[in-house]
Amino acid sequence: MRTENKSTQLHSYAKNTSSRSGAFNPRVFLAFILFSIGASLAAAVVLNVQLVPGTAVLLDQSTSSGNGGNAKSTSSSTNIFSPSVFVDYKRFGGEPTVAVDRYPFTTGQTYRDITYVSGPNGFVFPHYSPFFKSDDIGQTFRIPAHVPSFGQTFGTGGGGGDSYQVVGQLTHKVFFVDLPGPGCVTMNTSTDQGETWVGDNIGCGQSPGAIDDRQWDAVDESAPLPAGNTGNVYVSFINFTNIALPTLAMARSTHDGALGTFITDSVCNTLNGQVPTNTTCPDPLDAELAVAGPPIVDYYNTHNIYIPFVRATPIIPGVSSGPPYSLWVAKSTDGGSTWTRNQVADLGAHNPVNLFPQMTVDKAGNLYYTWSQTQGPASDASGLVGEQDVYYAFSTVAQGGVTWSPPIPLTQEKNDSAVMPWMVAGDAGRVDIVYYKANSGLNSNVGFDTSGNPMVWNVYFGQSLNALNTGSSFKSVQISDHPNHLGGICTAGLSCSGDRDLLDFFTVDIDHLGAANVVWADDNTTRGSDTRNKFSRQLSGVSVFKNQNINLMNAWPIKDHSVTDRAGDTFDELGVANPACLGMDILGVSANRNGDLITISLTLDSPPSSTKAIACSNAPGLVTGGIWSAEFWAASDGNPEGYGESYYIGYRDNPPNGAPGGEAGMINNLNITITSLEYNPTRPATVGGTCFATPPPTGGCTVTLTTSASGLGIKSGAGMYSITGLSTFFGGSDQQTPVLLRLEEGNSEQADAAAPFDITGTGTTK
Repeated sequence: MRTENKSTQLHSYAKNTSSRSGAFNPRVFLAFILFSIGASLAAAVVLNVQLVPGTAVLLDQSTSSGNGGNAKSTSSSTNIFSPSVFVDYKRFGGEPTVAVDRYPFTTGQTYRDITYVSGPNGFVFPHYSPFFKSDDIGQTFRIPAHVPSFGQTFGTGGGGGDSYQVVGQLTHKVFFVDLPGPGCVTMNTSTDQGETWVGDNIGCGQSPGAIDDRQWDAVDESAPLPAGNTGNVYVSFINFTNIALPTLAMARSTHDGALGTFITDSVCNTLNGQVPTNTTCPDPLDAELAVAGPPIVDYYNTHNIYIPFVRATPIIPGVSSGPPYSLWVAKSTDGGSTWTRNQVADLGAHNPVNLFPQMTVDKAGNLYYTWSQTQGPASDASGLVGEQDVYYAFSTVAQGGVTWSPPIPLTQEKNDSAVMPWMVAGDAGRVDIVYYKANSGLNSNVGFDTSGNPMVWNVYFGQSLNALNTGSSFKSVQISDHPNHLGGICTAGLSCSGDRDLLDFFTVDIDHLGAANVVWADDNTTRGSDTRNKFSRQLSGVSVFKNQNINLMNAWPIKDHSVTDRAGDTFDELGVANPACLGMDILGVSANRNGDLITISLTLDSPPSSTKAIACSNAPGLVTGGIWSAEFWAASDGNPEGYGESYYIGYRDNPPNGAPGGEAGMINNLNITITSLEYNPTRPATVGGTCFATPPPTGGCTVTLTTSASGLGIKSGAGMYSITGLSTFFGGSDQQTPVLLRLEEGNSEQADAAAPFDITGTGTTK
């Protein structure tokens, strides 16, 4: 990876406000350059970089001591992460996948680092897994205008069960695979950076009675084999049709995902009725097959494919298993036509299903394999229980995945269970890892100690520049600014009887700078089930690419406990770019907490009104008004365990609700389809600011909103995290029917959002 000069990096990060990210907009690019130059000049007078206490999360860049936090002397080697972004301000989350298009474009901007996130929504209407996109390097996300596979029915296409996505290295196609039900996998392919999609139901209905689960995909657009291919796309899954002898299968397209080719080009697509064989399948008819992680491809060197999987002794086939456990990898050297299998480690009674095994490969072709295993000393039918710790092993280029290093512990300290690790590699020996880690050595499936105190979980990031060393060489930091989960994390998948709100994994990817981009699930609410997806990216520190700097701090829009947001980045109600959107364009957000009073200030391009919201939405009749607000997470009062809520303070102008006014509450109403949350006003907010001057201003102005923290139910002294300015369309009324169920008759959709920022309090976040 070559080092980019400053102008190239700025060029690569110009936010595109057209409806297609592939289009280059000179006006927006010029505005971004001017903004970045201003940010660079401002950086010359920045005296303090503050981090959220105990974390590597940016709190503020300021010219004064600021509001809380720990002033830190930083250098280019200090790993600092952005405050966590709500991937969506209201939609549910769980087991999110992040993929960054870090590959160079041949026209327009050299690098764009477009960031894609997905997560399953369940087998319910509208029967697809939501897909989100950021074209401003993770400052904000949105749902593209055309959702994939809308409206198909259970088991016939669409999805909602499991999701995953990868990006083509040459074409920049997005391959978004979704699980619609038994006997079917849907591949959604986009050729315009996630804006529109073509769905391909891979073998759906071809093998009646087939049962499959946990599909993953990978792509290698420069694969040399099979001969004559135009790019290989791989989809792996476990076929449980024969529950006593499941098969780790693979559908393959050798035509870069062209419609119908996953059927014509496959040799082990069991959904198409192909019979598993020991040669053509990654792991056929294996009574001991437990779980499998995603395939990876060494597309820099050998173009070999690798799939990690776990073998165990079945107790109830397809439901539960026990020792001895062993880690394995399936390997193909010919583009998925033939396969062999090699053992990575024999773990005995140490249970590694916490959850998926996962692999990565560096640019030199070295392999890394990670998992979390139980440590004991107690045991049951599943083997050892007790604390779970993260491990990894490596296989050098010379070993080629045939032989492996001994398991290397990464969280060997006592009393800190860790689960769901995920790795990504850059140059030789340079590896990032993320995992959930608790403040307790209890097994995650237990969740609470004998006094009823919950395990407190946070997100951790680790990095090694010498991961080919048999010693533990990873340095870790916390990158969640508040606990993302309290209590148990069930690791039994669909067999769970405990808390599975986070679902089964979370992921990390890197951009062209080698900076980590992390997405995770967060259900820290008093209801405990309103799971949301959060995202954070590395702003500074060490890259996994040699001779490459990560220096995004100067251009990141957080200054003096406020953020700025570029003009012209608004979208209509359906997600189509609408840059000339008066009254809906957020230009800045600030927040202040003075004793019990919280004050939010929103800077808009012009005064807000329902008339402007309707005009911007391009959906008159469907949209009846708008809400201008700031959403944030804070610890709630009355629960010492540390639960919190997603609160908001906003201004609503929606005629079906009566006169416009200020309000505050929580985003925890349920929308009519039960697939997302909605605004739930619980108390008034005082409204002020220049937007309401007489006569009204014709240009930019501010909306100030003030309310009581204790009146909202926020814990005394608690901080405010992920403070996100929002302008949203609203249609209908916020009437709750029936009231006790918090079922919302109205619906909101995002027009604009600003990057989030944090304010720490005088107490703690727990």
